[in-house]
Amino acid sequence: MEKGKNYLGHIESLRALAALIVLIFHFISFSDAKEYLVKNELIRKLSEFGAQGVELFYIISGFVIYYSLTRDNSFGIQQYPNYLLKRFLRIFPPFLGVIVLICITPLVFGWPFPYSAKQLLENATLSVDLFKDTQWINPIFVTLKVEFLFYLVIGLLVIPLNRTALSYVLITFSALIAACYFYSIDLIHNVPFFLIGIACSEIYRSRNVVLNYLLIGACFIFLYVMFPIEDTMIALIGVVFLLWIAIKSKWLEAIGRFSYSLYLTHGFSGGLFLSYCINQPHVDWNPWVYFTVAVFGAIFFAYCYYRVIEKRSIRWSKEINY
Repeated sequence: MEKGKNYLGHIESLRALAALIVLIFHFISFSDAKEYLVKNELIRKLSEFGAQGVELFYIISGFVIYYSLTRDNSFGIQQYPNYLLKRFLRIFPPFLGVIVLICITPLVFGWPFPYSAKQLLENATLSVDLFKDTQWINPIFVTLKVEFLFYLVIGLLVIPLNRTALSYVLITFSALIAACYFYSIDLIHNVPFFLIGIACSEIYRSRNVVLNYLLIGACFIFLYVMFPIEDTMIALIGVVFLLWIAIKSKWLEAIGRFSYSLYLTHGFSGGLFLSYCINQPHVDWNPWVYFTVAVFGAIFFAYCYYRVIEKRSIRWSKEINY
């Protein structure tokens, strides 16, 4: 695709930014049973803004998925199964690969195996929250559940959303109102972020611009009232970088291509490294050396994982058309 109005390279850079701030937050806030890696409480507090990188991913997903589904106005209910299969092949193989790595690690190091078959199955199917006696193996799996629920819903709603301006208004603003009353449900709780991404997608293509700025404004009001201020800030950053300031960085764009692998694996690779080093009495590095090595090590591991696992997933998903 030629670089121009329809070139979405800045999306890859924004994905990289989202993955990196989540990674930085997790590594600065890393702790074992004894202490934090970075002991300065102010730095740890400031790093907590990185947790909002997850919500930046939701905004990006709203933008990209809606953009792809409405690109040529040909998507219909008959394409829905292929659409879901395409998303499944893109998301699940790398995700399941991480579960395999998590399971192999205790066997390699001779640690007690901490997971039951039931817990593994429920994590692998993203169904943990349907059961009261099971926990997520990794907290980021919760966000994958929210993402996939969004894929399920938007594939059905995109048809009426794309039909008329009136149906678009009724559905989007009804979803925002529903978020006020069903705030505790994960997907509905995060509706404003997905809606901001959808509205940005429409504005990017110069469709119903005023209406979509009104929708974004309504989402910001909701976030300001219902969420911490950090969530409003990350939503503003998302809008600015999606619509007004395209990030032009070859390095970020390159990392963005394997940002899903980085998001999936950084807790495994970097977390394993930090846990091992911190608990070795003969290793006494400066905490920022630990942090730096963990960051670059996690990026390198994610790139390798992308080359070995995720690229195959991408290739399989590209073979599915809808």
